[in-house]
Amino acid sequence: MKTPFYSCFAKDIEQFLRKKQDAGFRYYSAEYALHQFDKFCADCCISNPIITKDLVNAWLESFENCSAVTVAGRASVVRQFSLFLLSIGRDAYIPSHKPLGKQRQIHVLSDAEINALFERIDQYSPRTSGASFRRLAIEYRVLFRLLLCCGLRVSEARKLKKEDVDLQNGTLLIRVSKDNKDRIVYLPDDLRVLLIRYSEQLKEEFDDCSIWFFPAREMDNLLSVGIIDRRFNIAWNTTAFASVCPDKPTVHSLRHTFVVKRMNTWMKQGIPLQSMLPYLSKYLGHKSVEDTFYYYHQLDTAFRIVHNKDSRSKEIIPEVPAYEDDLPE
Repeated sequence: MKTPFYSCFAKDIEQFLRKKQDAGFRYYSAEYALHQFDKFCADCCISNPIITKDLVNAWLESFENCSAVTVAGRASVVRQFSLFLLSIGRDAYIPSHKPLGKQRQIHVLSDAEINALFERIDQYSPRTSGASFRRLAIEYRVLFRLLLCCGLRVSEARKLKKEDVDLQNGTLLIRVSKDNKDRIVYLPDDLRVLLIRYSEQLKEEFDDCSIWFFPAREMDNLLSVGIIDRRFNIAWNTTAFASVCPDKPTVHSLRHTFVVKRMNTWMKQGIPLQSMLPYLSKYLGHKSVEDTFYYYHQLDTAFRIVHNKDSRSKEIIPEVPAYEDDLPE
């Protein structure tokens, strides 16, 4: 915990995080959420360290422009913190398991939007001339392409260690991802070449002593969710599409885009969807085919392709709820 907490809950949060991490949980994203909660409490001048219903609701309402999944993830973190407080004899309100907030409309990037986005990402040049900042500029170019071309979750990409990246065979070992599952992800050939160049450049130009494939500015740390989100938002907001797009994309939209484009390609090529979906589901780290369809079921244009190309689509496309909380831990 390198960043301190400042609110009246500071000592309790630090104790809670130590307990989780001592138990073997990495808890990176939860720590980030607790920093947000801590700042909210400090800004609101909360002086009594008791989790109340009004406090929780006020904090969750501050995410009114976020998706239901994001709000539910934040509520889950506070729920765990409240349970910890109860376990040490303190009073605390337990938030509901019911997701709050509005469901964000899926945004799948068009080819033009993708080109514009990556043009901005590639143009990023840090104002500071330090080696660590120049290295980050290179990392962003590779990281966002990895998310788009392999459909990884943000947490899976940023937590990659060098030992998990086999550039000779073109595979990534995704460790302890959602539902505590490991899996192997195969790289497209052109992306494997890009990762090789990236790895070689880090060795030649920078003090590449980190265990992480995408180290933060401090080499012993990995990139945070907040930093990745910020760089994505800056790049997107400077494209011509930002002012006209009704549903602003997020970093997770790159995963959505990968899934939809892959399925559309199969449909257009006449490849039976029911034959390929189990493989795609495993590739994405989903429990079932139904989970994979969560990324697809809201898109009218996608369904037109399915119904035109696949005579059995009505049998295999279920109604699915919004489910995936991409909070890594």
